[in-house]
Amino acid sequence: MIHSTTKILPAWYACLEELKMAHRTMPRDVSTCWNSTFDMLEFALKYRKAIDSVSAERDLELWPFELSATEWKIAEQLCDVLKVSSRTGANFDQRTFSISSLF
Repeated sequence: MIHSTTKILPAWYACLEELKMAHRTMPRDVSTCWNSTFDMLEFALKYRKAIDSVSAERDLELWPFELSATEWKIAEQLCDVLKVSSRTGANFDQRTFSISSLF
């Protein structure tokens, strides 16, 4: 069901229309992609109203994935921690930094 775009994607876009939010899909968390967890959490927090709305629609069967207020708070805290890491990583990326230059 998670990867079923036939039912979920149209409902997602309809929800975004109703909330007057930009049409975007959530970035995926990819273990081999630098910063993807931060990007995903940042998106989720920005689109929280839409995520809550779509996951509450029973016919989409996403209710098991609804986040509680506590889980949203943890997501905010994690995003804040990862934001610091993302800025540090961006600095390394911008400078063609090499570990060998340290020695």
